[in-house]
Amino acid sequence: MGSRFLTTEALVIGSMRYGEADRILTLYTRDRGRLGAIAKGVRRTKSKTGGRLEPFSLVRVSLYAGRGLYTVVGVETVRTFQGVRDQLFRMEEGARMLSAVRHLFPEEEGHIQAFNLLVRGIARLAEAADADAAAGVVLAARLKLLGLLGYAPSTSSCAVCGSEDQPYGFSASLGGIVCEDCASTAGNYSCFTLSSGALATLRALLNSPLSDLEGLELDRRALGEVEQVVAQTLAYHGH
Repeated sequence: MGSRFLTTEALVIGSMRYGEADRILTLYTRDRGRLGAIAKGVRRTKSKTGGRLEPFSLVRVSLYAGRGLYTVVGVETVRTFQGVRDQLFRMEEGARMLSAVRHLFPEEEGHIQAFNLLVRGIARLAEAADADAAAGVVLAARLKLLGLLGYAPSTSSCAVCGSEDQPYGFSASLGGIVCEDCASTAGNYSCFTLSSGALATLRALLNSPLSDLEGLELDRRALGEVEQVVAQTLAYHGH
């Protein structure tokens, strides 16, 4: 049997009170993906650990594997990403990103690319100047998380007939854009219209590194349509 101790970098993606002084944490770790852990006594006034385990923090954590939850036995701060918690609009958008992780990635399945993407996304979010910039970062990060699992929306041709003519709409169950003819005959496959601006925005967010988002001109209405694409795709593929 391997060691029951694990030391790894982790993002704190969830925290809730437990008992009189403990917290139950959801961590996304570099080595084992998403997992749950209990941090004992961290809500006591004299605890030096509690402040290091705030949501959105990047930590180096030592864990002991119990029968259910892991137990936190040591923690060091790597980056606080305090900027996320300093503004409500950043926290609200950050919650969307973390929710996507919880819905898409099962427990204890390591995914180093997802971990690195989350760290980059939180870092960009912490520096977002306003609500629109924050929304763009998180929307792009969620699209890229879908892409890592092979769920990125297809935007090159109709998901039904393969036509590359001007697309008409989007279907999460079909996995991408559909032409007008196929949209009218899709039957049980739910489909909604997608503007040309939204399609261009969807492609730009999928193909551009997070570091390049500041240079993109993102229309608020188009972002709203892409949000619908992402929300429906997450709902279809999430667990």
